[in-house]
Amino acid sequence: MPNRSPAAAPTTVLYIKHMVCARGIRVVRQELEGLGLRVLTVRLGAATVAGTAEELDWPRLRATLDGAGFALLETIHQTLAERVRVTVHRLLRQPGESLRHRAFAVAVAHELGMSYGQLGAAFARLGVGKTLAGYILDQRLAYAQELLAGSTLGIGRIARQLGYSSLAHFSGQFRRLARCSPSTYRRLLRAEMAPVVGKEAPNYAREGG
Repeated sequence: MPNRSPAAAPTTVLYIKHMVCARGIRVVRQELEGLGLRVLTVRLGAATVAGTAEELDWPRLRATLDGAGFALLETIHQTLAERVRVTVHRLLRQPGESLRHRAFAVAVAHELGMSYGQLGAAFARLGVGKTLAGYILDQRLAYAQELLAGSTLGIGRIARQLGYSSLAHFSGQFRRLARCSPSTYRRLLRAEMAPVVGKEAPNYAREGG
């Protein structure tokens, strides 16, 4: 997607799937520079290179990124879906307490240079079977599962970090996703991962093995 302004040289933004961490940013920069491109910026989900889209060797670019484990997004639908995914992922995990539900969706739209109404309408046309608000809710609750499984944060702290105004609201939405309360979900996970305690190890020597 070329960007032009009267006072600046032409640039092209490449939207890239599977680039969701600092290591991915470094690898993408190295791969693009290895192709001889002048890389201006690389951020989660996108890279800006000097030159027009017509000047790029798209087949070689696509093959290089595929070989490194990434994917070049070339349709407007692919691009928007990935940009929303990366933005939601980053905003959910930013330091401090997350934005509340409505403010969060507005922040996602702002990051993508749209109003909430514009982004909601564009997302509905992607045909993913859910609204923007529904998608954000799913991602919020998936992150809740991640925090319950991999952190020692209290349930109330997790609810606040995810932008819920009350523990009851968080628990109610979580139950609809996981069919159990957050505390039960965490307890069941820990029970599955806990080593068997008090069970005597088999003595194969005693059995002649």
